[in-house]
Amino acid sequence: MMTAKNTEFHNQSATSLARGLRNGQWTSVALTEHFLNRIREINPQIHAVPYVFEREALAQARESDARRAAGGALSEIDGLPMTIKDAIRMKGSPSTYGIWLLRNHRPTGDSQLIDILRKSGVVFLGRTAVPTASFDWNCKNWVYPECVNPHDFSRTPGGSSGGAAAALARGLTTLELGSDIGGSIRYPAHCCGIYGLRTTDGWLPIDDILPEFLGPVFRQLLTMGPMAAHLEDLDLLLERFASQIPERARPRVPPIGGAMKIAFSRDLLGVRTEPSSAALFDQFLKRLETQGHVLIEAKPPLDFSELYRDWGIIAGHEYVSAVPWIVRRTPLLALHAWWMLDRRMGRGPFTTHYKKGLFASDADYAAACARRSAIFETVDRFFSEHALWILPVAPSAAIPRSWSGKMIQTAAGKFDYSTYLGSYLAPTTVLGTPVLTCPIGVDHDQMPVGAQIHGPRFSDRWLVRAAMGLR
Repeated sequence: MMTAKNTEFHNQSATSLARGLRNGQWTSVALTEHFLNRIREINPQIHAVPYVFEREALAQARESDARRAAGGALSEIDGLPMTIKDAIRMKGSPSTYGIWLLRNHRPTGDSQLIDILRKSGVVFLGRTAVPTASFDWNCKNWVYPECVNPHDFSRTPGGSSGGAAAALARGLTTLELGSDIGGSIRYPAHCCGIYGLRTTDGWLPIDDILPEFLGPVFRQLLTMGPMAAHLEDLDLLLERFASQIPERARPRVPPIGGAMKIAFSRDLLGVRTEPSSAALFDQFLKRLETQGHVLIEAKPPLDFSELYRDWGIIAGHEYVSAVPWIVRRTPLLALHAWWMLDRRMGRGPFTTHYKKGLFASDADYAAACARRSAIFETVDRFFSEHALWILPVAPSAAIPRSWSGKMIQTAAGKFDYSTYLGSYLAPTTVLGTPVLTCPIGVDHDQMPVGAQIHGPRFSDRWLVRAAMGLR
């Protein structure tokens, strides 16, 4: 049997590690010790895992090994170590959401997805870093040190799943579970060069991930999804969730491995990709053409500026409907909006539209939801004609770490923070589609660059498998 000392487990896929557990090639204790050692060695440089459960993880690993020896493994991933983003309710563990007032918060119960993972026998190594309230494309808060990009410490790992992406990129964990309402899986995956799947809106439960004293904050737009260093590993978590949470009716999709009709867009809302990233994107498209796929420059026939508006109305209204009543009093809400938006996110469409949502009437919210129902019909028609829609995640590789909301200087001029980082992310959230982010190369500074690949709604597992043939 192999041990942690003679195997570089962190260079293997989670799929391979899980297979090795099942075949008796190594133990869960050996895996867990290896990744705990990696965290001890590397985490002080990047601050990706602020809370480490060393004693608890080793106890869980021993229990897993005993179950497997007795022939009673709970699932195919029983004994596999992984980390969990610090923005998901998890019984007895720090669940701060990057908020100083919650620095001592310990939930009394698990969210449904954590419960599924716990009952599957995974080993929880620790919690990964997020920005304040998981509300930023950087990854800093006032609870623990700022997480940095493992490829260049001067740059952001992205947010809000920045710690998750950084930990995966440096081999501190095998798998992660992220959340995404405006790019929180997609942008960190892009920044750190790993894979992430924003699942179809409405499949995985999201109403119990926040603290127990809050109601469901985002009933739409927010989704959960797996993150991994290897594409095949995303299906490990998708399979576990699908076994417990019924998937909706699946759309018609092309056979895996065949030629596909693929739509693509090089930019959105007038924000052009920078030359080095644009060149990588074009090279990716050429590779797809050489594989026999038919590429068409097209996007869903929608006004993406209006999608950004409706994103803000829906997200802002759902947020304010769940916060304590005292915050909803107009003077305090205005102060809260200033701190959360004007001060942290700066000018731009994100702040403009989200603020409208905070003060929107129920009728405004209902109208935006009705428009979104019509949008789903348009999106479904688009994907009946195109297997995939591919576009960049952001105009450039990871931006330098900075104060949130600061203007971003580029060769093409200065951009508002949320115009630059949100234009490809927030509006596309409204489509409700599953979105796979995958690395497509490194730019002139040797920084990772990713592409986001949208598929038909409720084609999540097909999308991951289809993408395996696009590399």
